[in-house]
Amino acid sequence: MSRMRADLTAGRSVTVAAGDLTLFMYAYGAPRPHLAGGRLPTPVTWAPPHADPGAARHVTFTELSATPQAATIAHHLRWPAVAEWRSLTTAPAGGDTWVLLLEHTVTNTSGAPLPLDGPPLALPAVTAPAAGRAEWRAARAAGCTVVVVDDSANLQHPPRWSAGLSPAPFEAGPVVLGADRTVAFRYAVVVAPAARPAPALAALGRDALTGPPPPRRGEICPGAHPRHRPVRPRTPVLARRCETRAGGAPPGV
Repeated sequence: MSRMRADLTAGRSVTVAAGDLTLFMYAYGAPRPHLAGGRLPTPVTWAPPHADPGAARHVTFTELSATPQAATIAHHLRWPAVAEWRSLTTAPAGGDTWVLLLEHTVTNTSGAPLPLDGPPLALPAVTAPAAGRAEWRAARAAGCTVVVVDDSANLQHPPRWSAGLSPAPFEAGPVVLGADRTVAFRYAVVVAPAARPAPALAALGRDALTGPPPPRRGEICPGAHPRHRPVRPRTPVLARRCETRAGGAPPGV
């Protein structure tokens, strides 16, 4: 793949491309921010994992960067009951294979305990049956193989999986997030030609998630936990050696 790009349409979306090849568009300004289009064989949505999270409001970017090796979008959002920081890092992995690293922290700002009982990530256009506990799941979609890998530090790892290649960590019952506490989730999504074997792609996703464990990985953290900022270091696989702002856009757009 060619040099990575992240092109901003202010107030609406960021288009991530490898050279002139569009990989996907991230609709950061939508009420439910999501990824779709380009070479992504299914829309990807993720949200605070509680019932009816409502509509999101974009607050500010903390990063919008691209290098030959990776493109990253990171921003703060506000939902009715939570504040969220999320990051998307996209990197080529050889040939027509690429890895998308999704991570976010969710802080309960409702002033009351908040049950976590919903799916944190969904790929609705993928046909895959529900499954029991597993670190990763794979499916075919639009001539591609798609693999989703759950980070070992996520709550309830390894999760159950609901239909549609969606991790379902709270299927057996909710976990309560206390007021002013923060929880983090991290996933790798690998997209490759259909002929690539799923276990090898899962290894790529696992490698993208690997990094030295910071304090309190994946736990429900007290209010003193740094909010809206990455709680895990960037994996060396997706490290960026020289960052450039896409289109000269300031990070606070």
